[in-house]
Amino acid sequence: MSGVIDTPPDRDLPGLVIETERLVLRRPVRADAEALADLANDAGVAENLASLPHPYGLDDALAFIDNAEVGPARWSLGLYLKDGTGGADFVGTASLMPRDGERFVLGYWIGRPFWDRGLATEGVQALCDFAFQSLDAGAIAAATRVTNGASRRVLEKSGFQYAGQGMGPSLFHRGMVPVDRFRLERSIWTSIKNWAKTGVGA
Repeated sequence: MSGVIDTPPDRDLPGLVIETERLVLRRPVRADAEALADLANDAGVAENLASLPHPYGLDDALAFIDNAEVGPARWSLGLYLKDGTGGADFVGTASLMPRDGERFVLGYWIGRPFWDRGLATEGVQALCDFAFQSLDAGAIAAATRVTNGASRRVLEKSGFQYAGQGMGPSLFHRGMVPVDRFRLERSIWTSIKNWAKTGVGA
């Protein structure tokens, strides 16, 4: 492993770790930089995100990791796929942060080799559960490019409701692009959790 990844050392890690059946969500560390750069350096990922540069290199990955915040207002977490032996491989990121007057705006992406496995949905639902259970969120907002049907399905499967169209920033396209806006209210999230407990829809 290169010295540029080893130094400077990572900051003390906050204790937040969220686990699901297949994923671990935690603050990314510098040892993840090569995997992050490899997955993020993909036009198919960057074109659907607001602020991911393209091309994306190791310096970009290190800058993201070094500036990742974990609480109290911003939560930038890596998504790690459990490998069955106690380890976990970096596969993407998920975040909650204030934006446009909203306290919690959700963002996420998964690297191309891990698409179509339900991992984005699993990670999004885990982060939403954390926001409602631990951060006293009243609602969570999200937006996706109108052309990104896969991301729309992730949000809909997680209980988000369509809240209208608008324009959102795109670093990849160097301007504004049409987006669909979504919102998950606490009342809807609570109903979904109650349905799961009672077996409704099983």
